[in-house]
Amino acid sequence: MGKVIPYGDLARQHRLNLLAHKRREYREREDYLAGLRKLLFQVEGQMRQAEMRQLQVFQDLAESLKINLEFPNLGDRVALQEFFATNPFLLILKDFLAERLTPEECLQNITARRQKSTAPEGEGA
Repeated sequence: MGKVIPYGDLARQHRLNLLAHKRREYREREDYLAGLRKLLFQVEGQMRQAEMRQLQVFQDLAESLKINLEFPNLGDRVALQEFFATNPFLLILKDFLAERLTPEECLQNITARRQKSTAPEGEGA
């Protein structure tokens, strides 16, 4: 006949197996997450490079059109978003780059905007 294994030993072995199984499960998920984090970091880096190239387009246009733009700290994403949403020259350039304005309309809008911003207070009211 077979040997009788005490309940305490069975319960202990069950707990040990459970612990080993959960450790394997955790390690698999942790390794998967580590791979995803690495991929996310690479994608985020590529996105940041692309964003910087896009900003360079705006800076080049502003320089060529003699528009004085002082961009906020490039690390401050909220300030950059606000700057792009509120600066009238950038709004014109964004419309042009999104093909909502022709080059002629873009230049006219920039010229008009420049004249408004250099007009003395009280004029044009």
